[in-house]
Amino acid sequence: MDIIIIKRLIFIFCIFVLFWLILLVRIFNLSIIDNQYYQEQATKNVLRDEVIAPIRGQIFDRNGEPLATNNIVFSLTFPPRLSLPANLPILEQEIQKLIEFFPQYTKEELIAKYKQKDTSYNHDLISVIDFVEHSLILKYYPQLSQSEFLRITPLARRYYPHNQSASHIIGYIGKANSQDIDKQPITKYTKNIGKEGLERQYDIFLQGQLGNRIVKMDALNREIDIISHKEAIEGSNITTTLDIQLQKSMDKIFEGKNGAAIIMDATNGEILAAGSYPEYNLNYFVGGISYKNWNALRDSPYKPLINKIVNGLYPPGSVVKMGMGLAFLEYAKIDENEEIITPAFIESGGRKFRDWKKEGHGKSNLYKAIKRSVDVYFYLLSQKVDFENVADVLKQMGLGEKTGVDLPNESKGIVPSPSYKMQRLKQKWYDGDSIISSIGQGMFLTTPLQIANYTALIASGKLPIPHFAKQIGNDKLKYSPKDVLNDFQKTKMEVLREGMRQVCSQSGGTAYYATMESKAYLACKTGTAQVVGISQEDKERIKEEEMDYFHRSQAWITGFLPADNPKYVITLLVEHGGSGSGTGGPILAKLANAMVDLGYVPNKNTTQKKETR
Repeated sequence: MDIIIIKRLIFIFCIFVLFWLILLVRIFNLSIIDNQYYQEQATKNVLRDEVIAPIRGQIFDRNGEPLATNNIVFSLTFPPRLSLPANLPILEQEIQKLIEFFPQYTKEELIAKYKQKDTSYNHDLISVIDFVEHSLILKYYPQLSQSEFLRITPLARRYYPHNQSASHIIGYIGKANSQDIDKQPITKYTKNIGKEGLERQYDIFLQGQLGNRIVKMDALNREIDIISHKEAIEGSNITTTLDIQLQKSMDKIFEGKNGAAIIMDATNGEILAAGSYPEYNLNYFVGGISYKNWNALRDSPYKPLINKIVNGLYPPGSVVKMGMGLAFLEYAKIDENEEIITPAFIESGGRKFRDWKKEGHGKSNLYKAIKRSVDVYFYLLSQKVDFENVADVLKQMGLGEKTGVDLPNESKGIVPSPSYKMQRLKQKWYDGDSIISSIGQGMFLTTPLQIANYTALIASGKLPIPHFAKQIGNDKLKYSPKDVLNDFQKTKMEVLREGMRQVCSQSGGTAYYATMESKAYLACKTGTAQVVGISQEDKERIKEEEMDYFHRSQAWITGFLPADNPKYVITLLVEHGGSGSGTGGPILAKLANAMVDLGYVPNKNTTQKKETR
């Protein structure tokens, strides 16, 4: 019996010793080994590291006029942990004071908003009113500043002073989502990210760099002292190639029409003005667009949300005839002066392919074929070449290829060819495919910017890289035009230019009468691209104005000026505008006049040269 008692005592003693050994080891760990860790944790409980979001960089036109800027607004914030039971009366009291100045909110609404963000993981200030105008803060600041808990935090709110002008180019910002934050962590603090246009393309430069301040807090999260302060670095400003005055002239000239227009420097790719119509008010998107405005934009049959400059894909019609002509000079064993008989139509595969002029054009050489847009000239020569070679020349000239413009998600387009048709549709290429492709129809699709760039190549001899950004911060951007033509093709550029000069500047040219009001010396090419099939059996075609709007042809015109010393390109597309000459010609003349008035090109009617910019 005594042995059993002794064993029990020994067992109890061992448990006792083991307990104290474990306790001593734990004390040693806490006081010696883990001392630094807990000191750091204690410091974190006293010090708060606040991130300072930078102000977003601004966007300017080429003359320093702001296109996207910032208005200063304020958010009203409180420190975290005020929703704890012990601190809740403080929060309720502070919110009650706020709604005396902002009666549009309710006490319950603001407390609920605070509690939603006041989690155990959140150590940042919590906003209860996100945007307060500067005038209201000035009015109420003496009273609001008396609170020990309320923080009045300045914010930069995006503002677009020209509303809808160049909306598809400038773009807009929107609230950053979780995917945006993963890609660009800074957006967790700036809250916004570029969603479209230049705002999106150059977002990383516009965002700036974060700052921070470390402050000492008391148990109620009231600020006691500032330990350190590092200012945020404002985002870089972007200077663009746009001229907002020329842009507004374009907007006025294009008023009531749908489509796209581009004015570009043919020598270096700087885009002076560009519009995708209809446009939309960029300020609708600041702070979140309303359902009403979003639905109106989304549901419009005229597609205002699509950037038609780089994403609109259209059959180019006759504006490709210069490129076709170049390919035929190279591969059809014909020169620009050789005349061929161009009747009213040709037949192929049991079909009639008619010229736009019902009686035909008699005989035509390349100059006349461009000047009068002789369809049959191109029909006939398309049968004398391997169309694969033609497609290669057109791609060489920038069609069916991305231009490299500094806007997101540029479309590529389609240059049809036997290999493309087989690869895409698993179908054989027929003579009829060559015929309709030779006048920019069929599977052919281009963007307005591609046509502008292709025109710039004809005008200058080199293919520029279209762009909108001229300078980021203090760094000027450089773009070098591409030398894409072979030696033979270079010798024929003047032939194409002369054909285009005759279109606008000689009697009989398809745009001669339509552009007579131009103050500038113009060279151009018109195009009328069908969107629905028209029977080739009918000599008398239905008039465009008699068709339903969405069945009318796309109206193209592209040109350069001055015609005798090419410097600038103007390209425009009027959606369902019918005739390229009748609809596009007067618009081209008005845009050219705007360039004369702003001093970009000289007036053809005077010898006095205005200084160009």
